[in-house]
Amino acid sequence: MLKQTTLLFSFLIILASCQSKKDKLTESILKLETSDSSSTPNGFNQLADLYFDYSKSFPKDSVSELYLYKGFMFKYLTKHWDDAIKFGNFYKSSYVENEYYHQINLKLADVYITGKGNADSALKYYLLANHKVQFSTDEYRKASQTLVKWVRLHPNSDSNAGLLYLAAQYLQLCGDFTESVALYSEVTTAFPNCDKCPEALMAAGFISWNNLKQIEEAQVFYKKLSEKYPDSPLAEEAKMIVSENILSMSELELADYISKKSKATNTPQ
Repeated sequence: MLKQTTLLFSFLIILASCQSKKDKLTESILKLETSDSSSTPNGFNQLADLYFDYSKSFPKDSVSELYLYKGFMFKYLTKHWDDAIKFGNFYKSSYVENEYYHQINLKLADVYITGKGNADSALKYYLLANHKVQFSTDEYRKASQTLVKWVRLHPNSDSNAGLLYLAAQYLQLCGDFTESVALYSEVTTAFPNCDKCPEALMAAGFISWNNLKQIEEAQVFYKKLSEKYPDSPLAEEAKMIVSENILSMSELELADYISKKSKATNTPQ
């Protein structure tokens, strides 16, 4: 009986101690969040440390995951790179994949390329975030620069064609059309036998025609696609674009052409 009473007493002491720490952390967090210093770099870092302490001490608590994510973002925004890496890794080891998880991967890519100059790690995190979270225009641009930098540093890698193609896509998405076409073109000249070549030529042709209004350049890309990769599903489309002078059509003429094509396709034989 005495032994059971002692164990119960010890448990109650531990529980009270934990509750006391939780209450103290909660009070400190609330006090700092509502203070004038909460929006300063120093306040961000103090809050981040409190969030981290709370999340590490009470990982199953309902607010711990959000606290840890906010702490990571505060460290990232104030350029405390090592702390951001520590917070990010702790989050990823503690919680399942979700929006926060993927956002952390995207920000870690920037931490490594901007804060650490580490293209290898930055590439890893950009690829982890790819198609998992929306990039901003600036993030697309940085990601493209990182991929190209990595390719230049590893000229013999088997991944280079795919990485350059992805970098070209990123530049296209952020509106850097001239640079995007240059990378698509490089894919086809540096890696003429890669699977991405027909798609790269089609994309380069479309951007040259639609975005840059460079008809002659577009025609070169479409011709190269139809002649060099005749077995590609895209070759027939590229050949038709050139042979039917679609590149020279006005918007009205193109709309009329598409309408007639659609009617011909849907007319019963």
